[in-house]
Amino acid sequence: MHRTLFSLFLLAIVISCSQKEKKNVSETIKYPNQDAPLALLMREMFVDMEGIKVSVEEGKSIKLYLEKHKEILTAKPTDANVKSETFQSMGMAYLASLKELENSKKEELLDNYQLLVNSCLACHNNFCPGPVKRINLLKID
Repeated sequence: MHRTLFSLFLLAIVISCSQKEKKNVSETIKYPNQDAPLALLMREMFVDMEGIKVSVEEGKSIKLYLEKHKEILTAKPTDANVKSETFQSMGMAYLASLKELENSKKEELLDNYQLLVNSCLACHNNFCPGPVKRINLLKID
């Protein structure tokens, strides 16, 4: 009887430990493209967009991000095939939308912000759909 209980106890510990290991592995793979300069830039751009969203919601002028975000055209992606003419065009469209937003009058902020978020979604639907759910959090209803 004691052997059976001891064996069950050991089995429970082994199963518990293996489940914790699997959980930790999935946590470390939060960003599968973590080392690519373009992926790092995109994460920074998302944080910038969160700040822009707050400013737009409050009707305040936004910080200028155009120079920083221009790196989208030159940053090295995880997959070199991503840097196609279509990607470049979409990147230029994003930068044009950002410039328009940065130069917006107060009453134009919301509409121009929504255009900017939509340009992010359009590109990510074509090239890297993983962050689409997160980008949708940037929308203002």
